[in-house]
Amino acid sequence: MTEPSMPDTVVGAAAAGSPQPDVAPAASVRRIARPVGPLVAVLAVVVLIGAVVGMVWAVVTPAMSGRVVGADSAVLPAQEFPAEFAAVGTFAVLLLVYGLVSVIVAWFTARSWRGPAGFGLLALATVLGSFLAAWIGTRVADWRFDDPRSAPVGSTFELVPDLWLDGAVRGGTGGAWVLFLCAPFAVAFFYLGFALASRTADLGVGDLVADDPRGDPPAPAVQPI
Repeated sequence: MTEPSMPDTVVGAAAAGSPQPDVAPAASVRRIARPVGPLVAVLAVVVLIGAVVGMVWAVVTPAMSGRVVGADSAVLPAQEFPAEFAAVGTFAVLLLVYGLVSVIVAWFTARSWRGPAGFGLLALATVLGSFLAAWIGTRVADWRFDDPRSAPVGSTFELVPDLWLDGAVRGGTGGAWVLFLCAPFAVAFFYLGFALASRTADLGVGDLVADDPRGDPPAPAVQPI
């Protein structure tokens, strides 16, 4: 009768006692909640700020003076024409500031929406806010001064320049739509600045941090020289 060979037993024991490679468990990516409610509130506030911009423009823009020369007819002196272009320039500057304020509000209020989606929605909100600013500003400006058509012949009147510069471009009408790109342009410029100034690749949102259940890896052993 033969006895079981010892080498097989030794090999089995060595295999059982040998250290097994450390298999790291899968790291779970941290999911950051992105509530839609705060984002909608921020976008609504951004659009409403456009109304404030329009009212500010209607108040700070100096009025032009003209004279009624006939029924439904009035003239503006030539020296008043630069004020019309200054009014449009003032509106454009206010829209640039509007874009900066919108970025500050959205960046620090809707933090979880930082990134391409948040930028795109914010740019769209400033476009809508710019249209609202032009509409509200024109209405407030008309409310500040009397309608020249109701003034008697020979009297003078004041009005705020119109934002639509007819004939500003030779052979056509000035592109008023350019004004509504000022705020989105400012949003793109300052949003990029905030993103580049962020210290982390996730823009401070925290959705790129992986949670390792093993904890921190052990420090490497120091080998004697």
